[in-house]
Amino acid sequence: MKRIIIIMGYNKFFGQARKPWASLNTDLFVDELKNHGYNIELYEFYQIANDLVKLKNEIIIYSFSQKFNLRFLIKDTIRYLEKEGNVVIPDFNLLYCHENKGYQEFYKRQLGITKPKALYFSSKREMENMDIKFPKVLKTIEGSNGRGVFLVRSKKDVYRVLKKIEKQLSIFERIDLLRRHFFRKQKTFAGYPDFNPMKDYYQYRDYITQEVPFVLQDFVENLDCDYRVIVLYDRYFAVKRMTNKGDFRASGTKKFIFDFEMPKGLLDYAKEIFDTFKSPLLSMDIGFDGKDFYLFEYQAIHFGISAVVRSNGYHVLENGHWKFTQTTTVFEVAIAEAFDKYVKLGCAK
Repeated sequence: MKRIIIIMGYNKFFGQARKPWASLNTDLFVDELKNHGYNIELYEFYQIANDLVKLKNEIIIYSFSQKFNLRFLIKDTIRYLEKEGNVVIPDFNLLYCHENKGYQEFYKRQLGITKPKALYFSSKREMENMDIKFPKVLKTIEGSNGRGVFLVRSKKDVYRVLKKIEKQLSIFERIDLLRRHFFRKQKTFAGYPDFNPMKDYYQYRDYITQEVPFVLQDFVENLDCDYRVIVLYDRYFAVKRMTNKGDFRASGTKKFIFDFEMPKGLLDYAKEIFDTFKSPLLSMDIGFDGKDFYLFEYQAIHFGISAVVRSNGYHVLENGHWKFTQTTTVFEVAIAEAFDKYVKLGCAK
């Protein structure tokens, strides 16, 4: 009997279900894996982090969390476990992509996914010496459901958007800057003969000024929808997501259409993308302008599952043709089957 380790959050949290804070039915998921012939061991991240459990050369399935305090622990723990010779599912690169749209673009580039292209900045000042063609979609590194996403048509627009979302200096910080600017002109530091109070003032002001990292992704004109495609190993679930009038964003609108005419090539494109990643699960936001497909965003862990649980069925590629199976899907059952296929067919090596 093959062993699988499952690492969860607090109270058997294995996300996500209806919302980021809602866990899947972890007991059902575990029972389904046992039905596929696996011996399952359950742990929490703090147990591994504090050396209460030693894991080497194991197959590890792990959960994620949107909670800030857990995210760092999860990423550090999974990286450590990977270095210890364990197989982590999904691949660590995909964990690092979660809530990190900047690294998503790096990883797309490494995998040869070129549309849409994007630029990555830690500060607006970094784009000053670049010739950037607009319009672009500005995305903050974190954010979901359309939050932190803006259409910008010039560098001036970028500055305007960032000014709204960047945290301004507090009154105490401003007073401190005034003090440093006007009342430290004779300040010296033992051991630092080259100390210059004004230079130090400008450096300190820059240091405490909070800036927002962001990406500028190519804007695809005239789209009134995108497509959320979720892959559970070989089952493809698709939903059409409509934009609101006057807005370009489909994410977060909740305007789902499950019965729609599939754009020719959509599932082939989704499969091509899925096959490049090391994961049994993948959620993709795909745009189509009538000619080309675009991978806007993707997640292999902790993504919304409405496209699965509210769908009328799924598509499977058989003998070069896509076949639709009409059915209701229980997500925990379906992902257990996806993990089973991924492990047994050798993809987790």
